[in-house]
Amino acid sequence: MDINYKPGESRSLISLSFMLYDTANNHIFKHHPEVKYISAPIEQDHAKVIWVRDNPDSRSYYDMTFKGDSLDILNKYGPIHFRAPKISLNQLVGNQKFNFPTHWEIGETIYKDSIVYSLRYNTGEQTEVVANGMAARLHGQYKDLAKQIADDLQKKNISNLPDSIILLQGIIEKGNDRSIEELKLIVGKQSAFSDTALQVIGNDQNKWHAATYFSGVTGASIIKFYIELRADGTVTILPSKYMDAKNL
Repeated sequence: MDINYKPGESRSLISLSFMLYDTANNHIFKHHPEVKYISAPIEQDHAKVIWVRDNPDSRSYYDMTFKGDSLDILNKYGPIHFRAPKISLNQLVGNQKFNFPTHWEIGETIYKDSIVYSLRYNTGEQTEVVANGMAARLHGQYKDLAKQIADDLQKKNISNLPDSIILLQGIIEKGNDRSIEELKLIVGKQSAFSDTALQVIGNDQNKWHAATYFSGVTGASIIKFYIELRADGTVTILPSKYMDAKNL
């Protein structure tokens, strides 16, 4: 096989797909008829990112390396079972040797009663960038907001909270120095903790820079905040790293 490889380019050398009958995730489609399919690039039996087609015009994006998205998707759908294909990738390539980098990409799309696998053997280095772009950014430090939440709770002398971990979600519109909109609690029970977090993060004095597509263009997007109240009274805030432009 004679291939002219250029660094930075990716070209498919082998491409194939096949379907298997599988109902391990049937419960998701039964309880969430709006979900048409769930797709992800997988490594063994795990997915670092997950796309859920739950809207005719868009897909929801979940970064499984972000605690907030992992908590969100588990709360919505329960466990999602991924299963790597039992196939020898080395046998597909055979004895062919290349003097440039190559990699496999394995995609899994889960339907109500089946799984469709797509396998591609590509030239170039493997990249993990599969999101739309980077999430909105706070003009300031999250540790300052976390301390403000902790201080406010200490002043209120709050104890016996129903949840020590909550997840908030808001929208940042396109542009600089924006305020967060439609901020709400999406995982966890309403409490003094969640009310205080909503008040502090939703303060109009907090300004944000809109999410940025990898093309460099800014756009409106959803942003999530994983917030944990520790036993010693301190608070940590982890924001989304990548953008989710669903329904915007």
